[in-house]
Amino acid sequence: MRRQIAAMAALLALIPGMAMAAPGSHLRAEDNRIAAITYRLATAGAGLCDERHPLTGLLFHHLAEYEVRDRPQLISTYGLDRGPGILTVLDDSPAAEAGLAAGDVLLTVNGRRFPPPLAVSAGRKEWRQALDAVEALLEEQLKLGPVRLMVLRDRAPIELTLGSVPGCPARVRLARSGQVNAFANGRYVVMTTGLLGFIQDEDELAIVIAHELAHNVLRHRDRLEAQNVPRGLLRGIGKNASRVRATEEEADRLGIRLAWAAGYDVSAAIPFWRRFYARYDTVPQLFRTHPGLRAREKLISETIAELGAASAQRR
Repeated sequence: MRRQIAAMAALLALIPGMAMAAPGSHLRAEDNRIAAITYRLATAGAGLCDERHPLTGLLFHHLAEYEVRDRPQLISTYGLDRGPGILTVLDDSPAAEAGLAAGDVLLTVNGRRFPPPLAVSAGRKEWRQALDAVEALLEEQLKLGPVRLMVLRDRAPIELTLGSVPGCPARVRLARSGQVNAFANGRYVVMTTGLLGFIQDEDELAIVIAHELAHNVLRHRDRLEAQNVPRGLLRGIGKNASRVRATEEEADRLGIRLAWAAGYDVSAAIPFWRRFYARYDTVPQLFRTHPGLRAREKLISETIAELGAASAQRR
Protein backbone atom coordinates (compact mmCIF):
# COMPACT_ATOMS: atom_id res chain seq x y z
CA MET A 1 0.00 0.00 0.00
CA ARG A 2 1.17 3.56 -0.44
CA ARG A 3 3.34 4.73 2.40
CA GLN A 4 2.78 8.05 4.10
CA ILE A 5 5.99 8.64 5.99
CA ALA A 6 4.72 10.75 8.87
CA ALA A 7 1.64 8.59 9.29
CA MET A 8 3.75 5.45 9.22
CA ALA A 9 5.94 6.74 12.02
CA ALA A 10 2.86 7.33 14.15
CA LEU A 11 1.46 3.89 13.44
CA LEU A 12 4.77 2.18 14.14
CA ALA A 13 4.54 3.56 17.65
CA LEU A 14 1.54 1.29 18.18
CA ILE A 15 2.90 -2.11 17.20
CA PRO A 16 2.98 -4.92 18.05
CA GLY A 17 0.00 -5.31 20.36
CA MET A 18 -2.63 -2.96 18.98
CA ALA A 19 -5.23 -3.94 21.57
CA MET A 20 -5.26 -0.74 23.64
CA ALA A 21 -8.80 -1.53 24.76
CA ALA A 22 -9.97 -4.03 27.31
CA PRO A 23 -10.20 -7.63 26.03
CA GLY A 24 -13.74 -8.47 24.99
CA SER A 25 -14.09 -5.29 22.94
CA HIS A 26 -14.80 -5.28 19.20
CA LEU A 27 -11.05 -5.19 18.56
CA ARG A 28 -10.73 -8.76 19.76
CA ALA A 29 -13.02 -9.98 16.98
CA GLU A 30 -11.15 -7.87 14.42
CA ASP A 31 -7.77 -9.08 15.68
CA ASN A 32 -9.00 -12.66 15.44
CA ARG A 33 -10.15 -12.10 11.86
CA ILE A 34 -6.76 -10.72 10.84
CA ALA A 35 -4.89 -13.46 12.69
CA ALA A 36 -6.97 -16.26 11.16
CA ILE A 37 -6.37 -15.11 7.58
CA THR A 38 -2.67 -14.54 8.24
CA TYR A 39 -2.30 -18.02 9.75
CA ARG A 40 -4.02 -19.59 6.73
CA LEU A 41 -1.77 -17.69 4.31
CA ALA A 42 1.39 -18.48 6.24
CA THR A 43 0.76 -22.20 6.64
CA ALA A 44 -0.61 -22.86 3.14
CA GLY A 45 2.19 -20.85 1.56
CA ALA A 46 5.02 -22.36 3.61
CA GLY A 47 6.59 -23.85 0.50
CA LEU A 48 6.93 -20.37 -1.01
CA CYS A 49 9.04 -19.03 1.87
CA ASP A 50 12.73 -19.80 2.29
CA GLU A 51 12.55 -19.15 6.04
CA ARG A 52 9.92 -20.99 8.05
CA HIS A 53 8.74 -20.13 11.52
CA PRO A 54 6.97 -22.29 14.11
CA LEU A 55 3.35 -21.10 14.07
CA THR A 56 0.97 -21.79 16.95
CA GLY A 57 -2.25 -19.86 16.33
CA LEU A 58 -1.70 -17.66 19.39
CA LEU A 59 -2.07 -13.89 19.60
CA PHE A 60 -0.51 -12.25 22.67
CA HIS A 61 -1.13 -9.11 24.64
CA HIS A 62 0.82 -7.48 27.43
CA LEU A 63 -0.13 -5.39 30.44
CA ALA A 64 1.99 -2.45 29.31
CA GLU A 65 0.00 -2.15 26.07
CA TYR A 66 -3.00 -0.78 27.91
CA GLU A 67 -3.81 2.61 29.31
CA VAL A 68 -2.67 3.04 32.90
CA ARG A 69 -6.23 3.53 34.09
CA ASP A 70 -7.26 0.11 32.67
CA ARG A 71 -4.41 -1.93 34.11
CA PRO A 72 -5.85 -2.60 37.60
CA GLN A 73 -8.92 -4.21 35.99
CA LEU A 74 -6.73 -6.30 33.68
CA ILE A 75 -4.63 -7.43 36.62
CA SER A 76 -7.71 -8.29 38.64
CA THR A 77 -9.56 -10.05 35.84
CA TYR A 78 -6.78 -11.72 33.85
CA GLY A 79 -3.68 -11.69 36.05
CA LEU A 80 -1.65 -9.84 33.45
CA ASP A 81 0.79 -8.80 36.16
CA ARG A 82 2.09 -12.38 36.11
CA GLY A 83 3.09 -12.62 32.45
CA PRO A 84 2.00 -12.14 28.84
CA GLY A 85 -1.63 -12.99 28.16
CA ILE A 86 -3.32 -14.84 25.35
CA LEU A 87 -5.65 -12.52 23.48
CA THR A 88 -7.04 -15.13 21.12
CA VAL A 89 -6.55 -18.77 20.06
CA LEU A 90 -7.30 -19.71 16.47
CA ASP A 91 -9.51 -22.69 15.74
CA ASP A 92 -7.80 -25.84 14.44
CA SER A 93 -4.37 -24.56 15.43
CA PRO A 94 -1.66 -26.16 17.60
CA ALA A 95 -2.66 -23.76 20.39
CA ALA A 96 -6.27 -24.96 20.25
CA GLU A 97 -5.12 -28.60 20.21
CA ALA A 98 -2.97 -27.89 23.27
CA GLY A 99 -6.02 -26.65 25.18
CA LEU A 100 -4.90 -23.04 25.45
CA ALA A 101 -7.62 -20.42 25.71
CA ALA A 102 -8.08 -16.68 25.52
CA GLY A 103 -7.49 -15.24 28.96
CA ASP A 104 -4.67 -17.63 29.86
CA VAL A 105 -1.41 -16.08 31.10
CA LEU A 106 1.95 -17.59 30.13
CA LEU A 107 4.35 -18.17 33.01
CA THR A 108 7.14 -20.43 31.72
CA VAL A 109 8.20 -22.38 28.62
CA ASN A 110 10.34 -25.47 29.20
CA GLY A 111 11.00 -24.12 32.67
CA ARG A 112 12.17 -20.71 31.44
CA ARG A 113 10.18 -17.76 32.70
CA PHE A 114 8.71 -15.38 30.16
CA PRO A 115 9.81 -11.75 30.44
CA PRO A 116 7.77 -10.22 33.26
CA PRO A 117 5.22 -7.43 32.70
CA LEU A 118 6.69 -3.98 32.70
CA ALA A 119 6.31 -1.24 35.23
CA VAL A 120 3.20 0.90 34.97
CA SER A 121 5.29 3.78 33.65
CA ALA A 122 6.70 1.79 30.74
CA GLY A 123 6.43 3.45 27.35
CA ARG A 124 5.49 2.00 23.99
CA LYS A 125 9.05 1.27 22.97
CA GLU A 126 9.57 -0.83 26.09
CA TRP A 127 6.40 -2.89 25.71
CA ARG A 128 7.12 -3.48 22.04
CA GLN A 129 10.46 -4.92 23.12
CA ALA A 130 8.75 -6.99 25.80
CA LEU A 131 6.34 -8.59 23.34
CA ASP A 132 9.19 -9.19 20.91
CA ALA A 133 11.03 -10.98 23.71
CA VAL A 134 7.99 -13.15 24.45
CA GLU A 135 7.63 -14.24 20.83
CA ALA A 136 11.38 -14.75 20.41
CA LEU A 137 11.62 -16.99 23.47
CA LEU A 138 8.63 -19.09 22.44
CA GLU A 139 9.86 -19.45 18.85
CA GLU A 140 13.35 -20.37 20.02
CA GLN A 141 11.99 -23.20 22.14
CA LEU A 142 9.45 -24.39 19.55
CA LYS A 143 12.21 -24.80 16.96
CA LEU A 144 13.49 -27.61 19.19
CA GLY A 145 10.11 -29.36 19.24
CA PRO A 146 6.89 -29.29 21.32
CA VAL A 147 7.24 -27.24 24.50
CA ARG A 148 5.99 -27.49 28.05
CA LEU A 149 4.03 -24.41 29.04
CA MET A 150 3.11 -23.40 32.56
CA VAL A 151 -0.04 -21.35 32.24
CA LEU A 152 -2.11 -19.39 34.72
CA ARG A 153 -5.84 -20.01 34.33
CA ASP A 154 -8.43 -18.80 36.83
CA ARG A 155 -5.54 -17.94 39.15
CA ALA A 156 -4.32 -21.55 39.16
CA PRO A 157 -1.21 -22.84 37.33
CA ILE A 158 -1.65 -25.68 34.83
CA GLU A 159 0.86 -27.40 32.53
CA LEU A 160 0.18 -27.92 28.83
CA THR A 161 2.16 -29.14 25.84
CA LEU A 162 2.24 -26.89 22.78
CA GLY A 163 3.39 -27.86 19.30
CA SER A 164 3.65 -25.83 16.12
CA VAL A 165 3.40 -26.02 12.35
CA PRO A 166 5.92 -24.54 9.91
CA GLY A 167 4.93 -21.46 7.96
CA CYS A 168 6.01 -18.14 6.57
CA PRO A 169 6.81 -15.34 9.02
CA ALA A 170 3.36 -14.21 10.08
CA ARG A 171 3.35 -11.30 12.49
CA VAL A 172 0.42 -9.06 11.59
CA ARG A 173 -1.09 -6.41 13.87
CA LEU A 174 -4.17 -4.23 13.66
CA ALA A 175 -3.76 -0.51 14.39
CA ARG A 176 -6.76 1.48 15.50
CA SER A 177 -6.56 4.36 13.03
CA GLY A 178 -8.82 6.08 10.53
CA GLN A 179 -6.01 6.14 7.97
CA VAL A 180 -6.55 3.69 5.12
CA ASN A 181 -3.16 2.01 5.04
CA ALA A 182 -1.12 -1.15 5.51
CA PHE A 183 2.63 -1.61 5.48
CA ALA A 184 5.44 -4.01 6.33
CA ASN A 185 8.38 -2.99 8.49
CA GLY A 186 10.55 -6.06 8.04
CA ARG A 187 9.23 -7.86 11.11
CA TYR A 188 5.55 -6.98 11.36
CA VAL A 189 2.74 -6.16 8.99
CA VAL A 190 0.50 -3.38 10.24
CA MET A 191 -3.03 -2.81 8.96
CA THR A 192 -5.28 -0.01 10.09
CA THR A 193 -8.91 -0.35 11.09
CA GLY A 194 -9.56 2.31 8.43
CA LEU A 195 -8.35 -0.03 5.70
CA LEU A 196 -10.18 -2.95 7.27
CA GLY A 197 -13.39 -0.97 6.95
CA PHE A 198 -12.69 -0.28 3.27
CA ILE A 199 -12.11 -3.95 2.42
CA GLN A 200 -15.26 -5.72 1.27
CA ASP A 201 -14.64 -9.41 1.94
CA GLU A 202 -12.19 -12.07 3.10
CA ASP A 203 -10.64 -12.51 -0.35
CA GLU A 204 -9.70 -8.83 -0.55
CA LEU A 205 -8.39 -8.92 3.00
CA ALA A 206 -6.24 -11.97 2.23
CA ILE A 207 -4.81 -10.30 -0.88
CA VAL A 208 -3.80 -7.18 1.04
CA ILE A 209 -2.27 -9.13 3.93
CA ALA A 210 -0.47 -11.47 1.51
CA HIS A 211 1.05 -8.53 -0.35
CA GLU A 212 2.47 -7.06 2.85
CA LEU A 213 3.60 -10.45 4.16
CA ALA A 214 5.47 -10.88 0.89
CA HIS A 215 7.53 -7.76 1.63
CA ASN A 216 8.76 -9.33 4.87
CA VAL A 217 9.25 -12.79 3.37
CA LEU A 218 11.40 -11.27 0.60
CA ARG A 219 13.28 -9.06 3.10
CA HIS A 220 12.58 -5.95 1.09
CA ARG A 221 13.33 -3.56 3.92
CA ASP A 222 16.82 -5.03 4.32
CA ARG A 223 17.42 -4.82 0.56
CA LEU A 224 16.34 -1.19 0.33
CA GLU A 225 18.47 -0.25 3.31
CA ALA A 226 21.46 -1.99 1.70
CA GLN A 227 20.79 0.10 -1.43
CA ASN A 228 20.71 3.25 0.75
CA VAL A 229 17.12 4.02 -0.23
CA PRO A 230 15.90 6.66 2.25
CA ARG A 231 12.51 6.68 3.94
CA GLY A 232 11.60 10.31 3.31
CA LEU A 233 10.52 12.23 0.21
CA LEU A 234 13.71 11.25 -1.65
CA ARG A 235 12.39 7.68 -1.63
CA GLY A 236 10.17 8.58 -4.57
CA ILE A 237 12.81 10.14 -6.84
CA GLY A 238 15.00 8.57 -9.53
CA LYS A 239 16.65 5.24 -8.82
CA ASN A 240 15.15 5.17 -5.33
CA ALA A 241 11.65 5.10 -6.77
CA SER A 242 12.48 2.38 -9.28
CA ARG A 243 14.05 0.24 -6.57
CA VAL A 244 11.01 0.59 -4.33
CA ARG A 245 8.69 -0.06 -7.27
CA ALA A 246 10.56 -3.29 -8.02
CA THR A 247 9.88 -4.52 -4.49
CA GLU A 248 6.19 -3.67 -4.87
CA GLU A 249 5.98 -5.70 -8.06
CA GLU A 250 7.70 -8.64 -6.39
CA ALA A 251 5.31 -8.38 -3.44
CA ASP A 252 2.33 -8.36 -5.79
CA ARG A 253 3.54 -11.55 -7.48
CA LEU A 254 4.34 -13.43 -4.30
CA GLY A 255 1.23 -12.09 -2.56
CA ILE A 256 -1.01 -13.50 -5.29
CA ARG A 257 0.82 -16.82 -5.06
CA LEU A 258 0.37 -16.94 -1.29
CA ALA A 259 -3.34 -16.15 -1.54
CA TRP A 260 -3.75 -18.73 -4.33
CA ALA A 261 -1.99 -21.41 -2.24
CA ALA A 262 -4.35 -20.65 0.65
CA GLY A 263 -7.42 -21.08 -1.57
CA TYR A 264 -8.57 -17.48 -1.72
CA ASP A 265 -10.20 -16.03 -4.84
CA VAL A 266 -7.32 -14.03 -6.28
CA SER A 267 -9.56 -12.60 -9.01
CA ALA A 268 -10.72 -10.18 -6.30
CA ALA A 269 -7.35 -8.40 -6.53
CA ILE A 270 -8.01 -6.26 -9.61
CA PRO A 271 -11.47 -4.99 -8.54
CA PHE A 272 -9.99 -4.14 -5.14
CA TRP A 273 -7.11 -2.16 -6.60
CA ARG A 274 -9.44 -0.32 -8.97
CA ARG A 275 -11.57 0.82 -6.04
CA PHE A 276 -8.51 1.71 -3.98
CA TYR A 277 -6.77 3.72 -6.73
CA ALA A 278 -10.01 5.53 -7.63
CA ARG A 279 -10.40 6.74 -4.07
CA TYR A 280 -6.95 6.98 -2.54
CA ASP A 281 -4.30 7.25 -5.27
CA THR A 282 -3.30 10.88 -4.74
CA VAL A 283 0.50 10.54 -4.95
CA PRO A 284 1.98 12.80 -7.70
CA GLN A 285 3.66 10.88 -10.51
CA LEU A 286 7.01 12.47 -9.60
CA PHE A 287 6.99 10.76 -6.18
CA ARG A 288 5.27 7.51 -7.12
CA THR A 289 6.94 4.39 -5.71
CA HIS A 290 4.11 1.96 -6.48
CA PRO A 291 3.10 0.68 -9.92
CA GLY A 292 0.28 2.52 -11.62
CA LEU A 293 -3.10 0.82 -11.83
CA ARG A 294 -2.67 -0.47 -15.40
CA ALA A 295 0.76 -1.90 -14.66
CA ARG A 296 -0.56 -3.53 -11.52
CA GLU A 297 -3.52 -5.05 -13.35
CA LYS A 298 -1.21 -6.45 -16.02
CA LEU A 299 1.18 -7.98 -13.49
CA ILE A 300 -1.64 -9.53 -11.45
CA SER A 301 -3.39 -10.90 -14.54
CA GLU A 302 -0.15 -12.48 -15.76
CA THR A 303 0.53 -14.06 -12.36
CA ILE A 304 -2.99 -15.49 -12.13
CA ALA A 305 -2.71 -16.87 -15.66
CA GLU A 306 0.61 -18.53 -14.82
CA LEU A 307 -0.86 -20.12 -11.71
CA GLY A 308 -3.90 -21.31 -13.63
CA ALA A 309 -1.77 -22.86 -16.38
CA ALA A 310 0.47 -24.61 -13.86
CA SER A 311 -2.57 -25.94 -12.01
CA ALA A 312 -4.10 -27.26 -15.25
CA GLN A 313 -0.87 -29.11 -16.12
CA ARG A 314 -0.90 -30.93 -12.77
CA ARG A 315 -4.40 -32.31 -13.34
